[in-house]
Amino acid sequence: MNLLEIFENSDDLIKFPVGTTIFKEGTAGDFMYVVVEGRIRLSLQNEFIGEESPGGIVGEMALLDSDKRSATATALSDCLLAPIDLHSFKLLIKHTPDFALHVMKVLADRLRLANEMIVR
Repeated sequence: MNLLEIFENSDDLIKFPVGTTIFKEGTAGDFMYVVVEGRIRLSLQNEFIGEESPGGIVGEMALLDSDKRSATATALSDCLLAPIDLHSFKLLIKHTPDFALHVMKVLADRLRLANEMIVR
């Protein structure tokens, strides 16, 4: 599934200039974001843990478990992001089942990365 096709023409897109902190680790999170344009750096305690590009998602963990943000997201370039609140997330899962699979794959990839970091 191509998330860009769903969100690229949305009226709700948010612009984040290069260098902008999109969200900080430890803060509350009511939205996740789909990256429509640009690149986002993910860091934990100022250590690089990953990067997302168009079609990627960030902020999903805080949205799903209502806990604080587990990482910081920073715009590596000018970015255009589609915000998704919990209500919209539930609608997407209901009407676009591939979206749920995409989110689960992202979570599995991030869990695998976290396990690798622990083993090092």
